[in-house]
Amino acid sequence: MRKSGMISAALLAAVFVGLFTGCSGKLLKDMGSFKPSIEATENFKKFIVRSDYNYFISGSDVYPVAIFGLQKDVVIDSDEDLWKKIEPKTEIMADLVTNMQRRLNECCLQSPHGLDILDNQGRKIGEWYSMLGLIIGIKIKEGGKVVIYPPSDTDEVKKYQDRTSGKAR
Repeated sequence: MRKSGMISAALLAAVFVGLFTGCSGKLLKDMGSFKPSIEATENFKKFIVRSDYNYFISGSDVYPVAIFGLQKDVVIDSDEDLWKKIEPKTEIMADLVTNMQRRLNECCLQSPHGLDILDNQGRKIGEWYSMLGLIIGIKIKEGGKVVIYPPSDTDEVKKYQDRTSGKAR
């Protein structure tokens, strides 16, 4: 009886592992990713605005939490309030990047970093610029649409936005 109980428990465990693996695999197959990129970092530092990208910010118009460019054939399929589209001009990019760099240095003793935005096949579809350690995500949908989840409102984000003392910047 003991041997049969062990076999039943092993079978039950295998079924649960199989279900979990199958379900998580299905959930993750539509997820894109972010990959550290020296090229993306340099592009933002040099205020390079690519003609094949649309650009967006999250957070303040003066001190954005994140700036990213996305290929023009990729459409953001989420609430329009999450991301603000900006004009793709070098002067605007220079102001945003410089303000972000200055604020991050003052509040958090760090510099922004660039990331490549990758689709669920690992193809580059954009570039991202922000502080390190943000909790972000991207889901790839059909028809060239993506959902980019905004950075989570962590203590570091609050510190960057000067919200730890109750005042907004």
